[in-house]
Amino acid sequence: MKEEKWSKICKTPRVISAEIHYFRLEAGEWRDRIEKAKEAGCEAIASYIPWLCHESVEGRFDFTGKLDLRAFVELVKELGLYFIARPGPFVMAELKNEGIPHWLYDKYPHLRPVSWEGRKVESAMVTYNHRDFLAEVGKWYDRVGEILGPLLVGRGGNVIAVQLDNEIGMLQWINNTPDLSDFTLARFIDWVTKKRGSEPYGFPLEKRDVTYSLLRSPGEDFSLEFICDFGQFTREDYREYVQNLKRLAMRAGIEGVPYVVNIHGTSEGRGFTFPVGISQLYRACDDEEVFPASDIYLGDLSLRNFQDLYTINEMLAASFGNVYGSMEFECGDGNYGDNYGQRIDPYTLEHKLKLCIAQGNRLINYYLFTGGRNYILDPEPLDGNGRIAFTGEHHGFAAPISPAGTENYTYRFLKEATLSLKPLAKGTGNLSVIHDPLTVAFIPDYFMSEYHYGARLREMVSDLQTHRAGNFWDSFLKALLLLGYRYDVKNIQDGEIDPEGLLILPCARYLDFAIQRKIADHIERGGRLLIYGELPLFDMTGRACRELVEALGITPGEAYRSSHRHFLSVKPSGLPELATHFARAFKIEGGEELAVIAQKGETCAAKLGKTTVITAHFNCNTGFFGRILEGYGLKPKISMTGDSFGVFPVVSVGDRGERLVYVFNEDNFERRVGLRFEEEPLFGGKELLLRAREVAAEMNYP
Repeated sequence: MKEEKWSKICKTPRVISAEIHYFRLEAGEWRDRIEKAKEAGCEAIASYIPWLCHESVEGRFDFTGKLDLRAFVELVKELGLYFIARPGPFVMAELKNEGIPHWLYDKYPHLRPVSWEGRKVESAMVTYNHRDFLAEVGKWYDRVGEILGPLLVGRGGNVIAVQLDNEIGMLQWINNTPDLSDFTLARFIDWVTKKRGSEPYGFPLEKRDVTYSLLRSPGEDFSLEFICDFGQFTREDYREYVQNLKRLAMRAGIEGVPYVVNIHGTSEGRGFTFPVGISQLYRACDDEEVFPASDIYLGDLSLRNFQDLYTINEMLAASFGNVYGSMEFECGDGNYGDNYGQRIDPYTLEHKLKLCIAQGNRLINYYLFTGGRNYILDPEPLDGNGRIAFTGEHHGFAAPISPAGTENYTYRFLKEATLSLKPLAKGTGNLSVIHDPLTVAFIPDYFMSEYHYGARLREMVSDLQTHRAGNFWDSFLKALLLLGYRYDVKNIQDGEIDPEGLLILPCARYLDFAIQRKIADHIERGGRLLIYGELPLFDMTGRACRELVEALGITPGEAYRSSHRHFLSVKPSGLPELATHFARAFKIEGGEELAVIAQKGETCAAKLGKTTVITAHFNCNTGFFGRILEGYGLKPKISMTGDSFGVFPVVSVGDRGERLVYVFNEDNFERRVGLRFEEEPLFGGKELLLRAREVAAEMNYP
């Protein structure tokens, strides 16, 4: 249903959009910016609709001048483009209060929650599902609905999607401030009591101050259990919030279009934390009418981090099926603070764009396409500048179109990359990558680490962060892609394990009993497994749990870590010794020893039957990992000859039988390569000369 609705409304498998903030421009500038987006190949315009600006005084709505939303959307339609509305209530976008009006906090001080130890939250958070907040959001949506309702695509307009809120749960995560208000804890008590009884933590869960105080400062004896339960509850709380917003939107006449929920999580140019956003919101997107979309901020895409984008897209596909996109797709030069702290290679955008399209993204929204100005709010807050945002008078320094309307150096590259997709858009349906029989296990609870309190919880979060991504992405996953293997990702926590493929498990010391048992059953049925990282010795509440290691016949040994005086190293069989920062020794009866801990001689990698266990962090050792995969009889479907290191090919197939091949040269110098797919020569059997940062493409139709 979700897929059918998207294709029916948009009449195309994919849409390229540009984010233009009408409220940061004069009305007379709108046409120029929209025309520049259209000239660059965009089919839609997206914009936040900031509650803060339109209702700066309670009950006084302003939709005139630069705030004339109707005029802006109608101009977008006049110029032949779709519109994607983002009315919040939270919009972020560097606005004060993340886009929430100041008066709301003054009128309802109880909406700003308390968190650990009863401390008042300092950020712009609110208690999402509180009736007072939802009542005010309903009034806001009603007003927006009066404008957008007649402009919906099903009523002859051009509005094809509406985003509900923005980055739900992000403030709570990055500030480690769970909503522990009386209101939310009372709802949590109802939820957990139904699941686990009235005393799951050793004391009665009564809705009174003494209980709330205990939960806000959980003791070491129950902190892991409480946070595990509270994280599960929060997923359902966010799901209810999305349903509440959807209900309010429908009441306001905004219906018949996909409701977008965007997933946050990239940080410092990497994707290690991106699955935290999925973990928070994948329940909220479990709705046929909800369209999940990512925020992608990776800076330059290179051999340093290209595997991040590939893995993010595969995780989105694993979590949400084949209908997802990117609402904030980084497109500028990286000069976010107007201090030239970075300067993104303009070819990076083409690489990101085409990889995302090849992996099935339906929507790409260039963020931020054009800069603008932050005007002074009326009434003016006495907060140092009085403006709508905290970035000064100008906003969007990094955008392809500057605040003054001039073209940044990135505009030309964005235009060329977007227009190069046009032949593809006419000839292909929905795309998906052709995978090798390799499945990377995704465990949402491994990324349910946004909250921590106390030593035991910090210890568990640290262990999860060490083993769930980080080195695993930088060594093993990168090696797989460089060797030509294209893995997929599956949520094995909620779904079944493919009995045919090789299951690759990034593993920490903590793993839920049910998942350990599911993997043990997979092994007992003759399935293949590769464990990388640690041995699971506890469940997610910290109780001893060795279901999987006992099923494998493993005896765990000591864990070693490097320090400034201990230079931990491991020795793979037949390969040079290498330095590492973590290794755990183990014993296993029989099997083939693959690596030992230097100076100890203790096993840290071994293969026994169809299971390989690696309990040390390796560098991106393609020789070591390649040999392991060959031991399973696995050869990549894509093979390359010539100067191929740093060349990244992807083969995708469409639902009409068409096949797309993209070949990315991730380096800044040319390479000459030949490619075959399942022994079939690609590109007519000719060797490709890939110039610096070039993307080559080949399309075949059935």
